[in-house]
Amino acid sequence: MTLAKSNSLLLFVAAIWGFSFVIQKLAMDLMDPFIYNAFRFLLASLCLLPIRYMRRGNIDIMQSSDKRHMLISTIIAGTIMFVAVAFQQVGIKNTTVSNAGFITGLYIVFVPIIGVFIGHRYKHGIWVAILIACAGLYLLSGMEGLSMKQGDFFILISAVCWALHLIVIDHISHRHHPIAFAIRQFFVCAMLSFIAAIITGERLLITTPTEWFYIAASGMIAIAMGYTIQIYGQKVTPPSQAALIFNTEAVFAAAAGYYFLNEILGPQALIGCVLMLIGTLMAQFFPPLNHRATEQKSLP
Repeated sequence: MTLAKSNSLLLFVAAIWGFSFVIQKLAMDLMDPFIYNAFRFLLASLCLLPIRYMRRGNIDIMQSSDKRHMLISTIIAGTIMFVAVAFQQVGIKNTTVSNAGFITGLYIVFVPIIGVFIGHRYKHGIWVAILIACAGLYLLSGMEGLSMKQGDFFILISAVCWALHLIVIDHISHRHHPIAFAIRQFFVCAMLSFIAAIITGERLLITTPTEWFYIAASGMIAIAMGYTIQIYGQKVTPPSQAALIFNTEAVFAAAAGYYFLNEILGPQALIGCVLMLIGTLMAQFFPPLNHRATEQKSLP
């Protein structure tokens, strides 16, 4: 596969993920957030099973220590993913698709902030990128003083969780087959979402074709297919370049919100979007100085 084809695949994935914010928001008109997450991540896990058996890789020869590491690692990663998608799905009910897309993209900016606490060192330019992105967030969310709308705040918490998830994946997933790891963490996320749905008293039955369409569109296309294409694309495209491509997810989300939901960003919000995009793009050029990888990885 050529670099151009690989980049095209990753741009397609970014478009899928950007447009999926519309599906996630529309789904909240019919379903509760936890049960929606439960079904879509369970479906994604099941969709990846055939690929797991066709591309077994190191699965058959895993040592017992690796199996224990896989179990513990996927529980940790799946739990963080559960918290991330829970806040994202609850938040998207009370904010726009555009806001959700751009604020979620801040996970790249939060990575170095979290990284400092685990011993990573960065060039000073990373803090300039973070300040620019935060200024953009302030404008986009329409904050007054230090008060932020609840939906935007929940999406912001989700972005922090995605940053934490990225760091965890970076530290543990290199020991395991990526698709096998994905299946397990998706399953953990699905089970925790089912438990949360039961505890919160959500409606557990999915009865209408529209509801199943939203689950299938997100689970099969955005999660299962998007993640698989990402794996193949990143075999050729370097991680830093992939992350730059994935930043366009926010732009696709804004376009989808405008086209399908008639969401229009005002001048202040547009300036905020531009600043956030600049900040997240700048962050790609300041990877940790003392890390085993030379380039930042992208969010699965």
